[in-house]
Amino acid sequence: MTEGLTIKVEGIKELQAKFKLIGNDIQDILSKSVSQGAAVVEREAKQIVHVDTGRLRNSIREIKTESSATRAESQVGTDVEYGSDVEFRYPYLRPAIDNNEAEIKDAVERSIKSRLAGYR
Repeated sequence: MTEGLTIKVEGIKELQAKFKLIGNDIQDILSKSVSQGAAVVEREAKQIVHVDTGRLRNSIREIKTESSATRAESQVGTDVEYGSDVEFRYPYLRPAIDNNEAEIKDAVERSIKSRLAGYR
């Protein structure tokens, strides 16, 4: 005769409520976490940009974010009119991304983990 195994799980309603909270907050969690990755790019770009007056360096920032429940995107750039000319001659944005991929991913991952830890 085979004996059955019974597992009793307590706190299902509380767990469902936490999942619902995370579901409601996931867009915000993703958006803010991607912004942490953008901050890495911003910091690095400011360090390597060719500087004459400092105006371009001071204008580098996260300029656009978009997010949905399944996707988050951030762009780092500048609104200074000659920013693209400088990028073409003395690249600063592309290297800020290429040389820091692991750090960008780590920043996003740490932020997500930190935000989700609050739901325990």
